Amino acid sequence: MNVTNSSVQTLSNESLNQTLINSTTQVSQTFLSLQTPFIMNPLIDMVVIAIVVGLFTTLLNKYLTDQVAIKALRAEMKKKQKDMKEMLKTNPQKAKKMQGEIMKKNMDLMKHSFNFKVMAITILPMLFVFVQIRQGYFHFGEILNLGFVSFEWLGTYIILTIIASIILKKLLKVA
Repeated sequence: MNVTNSSVQTLSNESLNQTLINSTTQVSQTFLSLQTPFIMNPLIDMVVIAIVVGLFTTLLNKYLTDQVAIKALRAEMKKKQKDMKEMLKTNPQKAKKMQGEIMKKNMDLMKHSFNFKVMAITILPMLFVFVQIRQGYFHFGEILNLGFVSFEWLGTYIILTIIASIILKKLLKVA
């Protein structure tokens, strides 16, 4: 009787191990019956997804917005802010007037930066990617652990996409 129990115990442990191995290497079915490819580590997958999404949005911003106008407006605003700081010490009334001009330039900058064409083109692909990530990674639980805080799929996606976008904007010199 003792031999039978140990055989059953060994069999159940082996099947459990096999199930765990299969679940980590298995491809998950997602939205529209597409498959989410796993590289064995969901964090690596999320980094790759964040880089692709960041590259897509950065390139669209670079080629669908007026980069020269944005850079000129930013340089002009920087100069006016510096002048306003100096003017604040000597003539606060003029500094307030200059602050109004800076606010006006800031609104112009926002009009150039938040281009409707870019938003309209990116919204559907980004929603599709978001649904795919949710379907493929929600069951993993914690994906990114920074020691003091850990993130599941949504937090990991947001953080990695922001980091990738910032790096890609610097590399591709996008305003």
